Amino acid sequence: MPNLITLTGPSGSGKSTALKYLLSFRTREFRPIRIPKYTTRPSRRDDHGEAISVRAIPKGCDLVYEQYGVRYGLKLATLFDHLAEGDSPIVILNDVRTVEDVRIALGPIVRSVFVFRKGPSLETQRRLAQARDAKGEEDVNRRFDKSKAIYRIYIENIQLFDHVIINSGIREGLKAQVRQIIRGLGTSQMWPLR
Repeated sequence: MPNLITLTGPSGSGKSTALKYLLSFRTREFRPIRIPKYTTRPSRRDDHGEAISVRAIPKGCDLVYEQYGVRYGLKLATLFDHLAEGDSPIVILNDVRTVEDVRIALGPIVRSVFVFRKGPSLETQRRLAQARDAKGEEDVNRRFDKSKAIYRIYIENIQLFDHVIINSGIREGLKAQVRQIIRGLGTSQMWPLR
């Protein structure tokens, strides 16, 4: 049975790496497909097909959220179409309200995954901001303050997530956790704990 998998986590937590591993574990039963979001921010080197830059979020996007002053959008119809074909869409959603909306719309076929690496730090945000062409120290501080607030929101809503990946920075450990989530897709919808 196909599943929709959402990946959520703070900036730099390893969502893109987890997505890469999910896509690499394709089998006859598990046919993962990356679903990009529309975004109003310019393209970045590290997008890896996860976002489509646009001036305005297209009409028909029924899942829309904003983060760091940037809007993101996704069409539920796109998810439904892939599920109907037997694919397992995977999308990065960094807004807990949107994760909840997807769970309400699609019910038990959704597997929400929170990727955790470490709590927010100013140094991490400085490195990420530099890699993403930040506009100076004020922008770094703004992103750091926002990352603290977002992290708190994630932790306060952890019950929305079926799985938590602990990213220790060791790729094989992350890969093993992703593999375990995929193995659990064929079992009870309540696996492992809910």
